[in-house]
Amino acid sequence: MTVESGVAPSEISQTLEENDIIDDADAFTEYLEDEDYSQLVQLGEFELSSDMDHNEIAETLTN
Repeated sequence: MTVESGVAPSEISQTLEENDIIDDADAFTEYLEDEDYSQLVQLGEFELSSDMDHNEIAETLTN
C-alpha cells in the first residue's frame, strides 16, 4: 500500500477494506483516532496483510 501526502485516515481505511486487508474501514479509522495513530501515519510504501491485526497495521503505517 502507498500512503501519499494529504490522504486522510478514513481513505487509508477504505483502501485497506477494498483490498481485503481489514473487514471494517470505519472500525479501523476509529481505532487509529482512539489510539492516537491518525496523526502519525507516515508517507511511503507499506507491505500489509490480512493476517495483521489493527495494532500491527497501525504500527507499520506509523514507523
